[in-house]
Amino acid sequence: MIIVRHAKDGDMKYVSHKDTLRVLQRALKRAKIDVAYSQGFVPHMLTYTTTPLPLGVASNAEYFAVECKGVDEKSFLQAFTAAVPHGLRGDWSVEVAKNPNLAYIVIASRYFISAEGDLERVKEILSSQEYVIQVTKKGETVSKDVRKLIYDLEVVEGGIVAILATGNDNLRVDCFVDSLNERYGLGICRDDVTRVEQLVQGKDGLISVKEFLS
Repeated sequence: MIIVRHAKDGDMKYVSHKDTLRVLQRALKRAKIDVAYSQGFVPHMLTYTTTPLPLGVASNAEYFAVECKGVDEKSFLQAFTAAVPHGLRGDWSVEVAKNPNLAYIVIASRYFISAEGDLERVKEILSSQEYVIQVTKKGETVSKDVRKLIYDLEVVEGGIVAILATGNDNLRVDCFVDSLNERYGLGICRDDVTRVEQLVQGKDGLISVKEFLS
């Protein structure tokens, strides 16, 4: 199995997760990569992705795992990047013996949120016992305390770096940004958000997927 890290930016950040997967799988066919298929009545490519992004949110660190043969990680990366649209270009790949199930083991994402204003106020969230936001479930808007899903907030030049829960305990970054706008009047759009890295639990804390797989 080969895992490639790729971007999702430019116009591609407005493409849904399912449609992005279709684009990636078509690119594998164009690249003439020998991808394995499932057995059964309706065979499908054995490819795997991580947690979907909200529409409009860009990423520098999406991971796409492909069960294939007859190609090493360097050749795969070259063929992959030549076949995908510019907004899905790859920058790193690795070959692994078995599927690490990234969709399960990734527990957090690091985001850069471009913003202006008095951003230092945002850090007060970390010292709060709770942080309640509005989320929509099955068409109904409800209040939810997401404080435990906010792992870290750092004010940097040009914005905020936020580490938020991903996976089963997921805090959607667009919902978080909406709450910042409402509470602090920051005027952040989804276009201002980029997922910088996806994180797993290491021995001494959170580490990037790239570090985990290397």
